[in-house]
Amino acid sequence: MQEIFDIVDKNDQVIQYWVAENDLHVNDDITRVTTAYITDAQWRFYIAQRSPNKKVDPLKYEAPAHGRVQSRESYEDAICRETLEELWVKLDSFEEIGHFYLSFESNVWIRQHYKKLFIWKISEGIKIDPTEIHAIKSFDSIVDFFDFYETQTHLFSDAIAYDIQYLKDFFT
Repeated sequence: MQEIFDIVDKNDQVIQYWVAENDLHVNDDITRVTTAYITDAQWRFYIAQRSPNKKVDPLKYEAPAHGRVQSRESYEDAICRETLEELWVKLDSFEEIGHFYLSFESNVWIRQHYKKLFIWKISEGIKIDPTEIHAIKSFDSIVDFFDFYETQTHLFSDAIAYDIQYLKDFFT
């Protein structure tokens, strides 16, 4: 079944409903995406390494759960759906930490999104869907994550660069 999305402008206002994925003009159309970063009770921070079979940014690090918001779906419902699909757990509590327009070049095409970021504190173990995620990497603290990112930026998907400042603002 083909997924259906809404096209939005740079201010997240819908300009076209119900666009089939195959009809999106990836270099021109702006779609909504949602992203969740994960911490636990000890404030360890988790990121995911993309599956080697992914078309866009294989084996690059990124947020553990993310994806496009489907037509007429809320950002919150989308991140709950994506987390269930990618990590096999239900979100029970999460907090929005930012929203913004972004445009970046991936290894395949130029991508444009309006994005909402969330932080989710886990209370159970993480499982992964190997078609989506190759591995989960944990850090003892958010500072350790920021240090790793600053010294190993080339290991990350380009999209994460936009998230970093929101994460820094939230955690400091």
